[in-house]
Amino acid sequence: MVSMKDLLLRSVLTSDAYDIGTVNDFHVSIEDWKVAMVSVVLNAQSKKDLGIKKIALIGVSLCIPIAHVDKVGDMVTLRIDFDHLKELPEC
Repeated sequence: MVSMKDLLLRSVLTSDAYDIGTVNDFHVSIEDWKVAMVSVVLNAQSKKDLGIKKIALIGVSLCIPIAHVDKVGDMVTLRIDFDHLKELPEC
């Protein structure tokens, strides 16, 4: 088991090895106390490549459903490629 705080600021990679940013938050279902989504603050290159022009003081974050997380180690690896990020909502 790993603490949530230990996962904060870990790099997040898509299945096609694109570094999109870092973990900055978690969304937990209070019905079953399971992590439902991981919030990832996008780095500048990801924002540019996704066509996001929005400026935010704390950055732009995507909510990634936990089902899209493949592996957690020194970094978090997703099951989806970069193009599928366009379908995900901002947090």
